[in-house]
Parts: sequence; C-alpha cells; structure tokens
Amino acid sequence: MSARVALLRTFVVWVIVWPLVTLGLFVLQTAWPDLPMPARTLVLTALLVPAISLIIAPQVARRVS
Repeated sequence: MSARVALLRTFVVWVIVWPLVTLGLFVLQTAWPDLPMPARTLVLTALLVPAISLIIAPQVARRVS
C-alpha cells in the first residue's frame, strides 16, 4: 500500500468517525445528562471501537484501495 492510499484511508475514516463521536456524545448527554464524562467516554468507546474496527474501517479499505 502506498503512503498516499494510507493517508487517504486514514482521512476517510476520520471523516466518518468524527460525526459518529459527536452524535454519540450528544445522544449520551441527552439520554443521561448526569452521567460523568469518564462513564460517558466508556460507553461511547465500547460502542464505537468495535463498530469502527469491524465495520467502518474494512468498508473504507475496500472502497479506497
């Protein structure tokens, strides 16, 4: 894989992940306003890390390559 493809892949994943994190923080803040930030981060990462590594990143890899 060339450096250009790797950089493009990284950028595309970031463009997809950023709104997911923002939306996730908004939803958690709305659903559990009193939940402390460390707990909110734990819930959000427990949901997003598997989604990104198992679904989003492989899809991006197939489409960008």
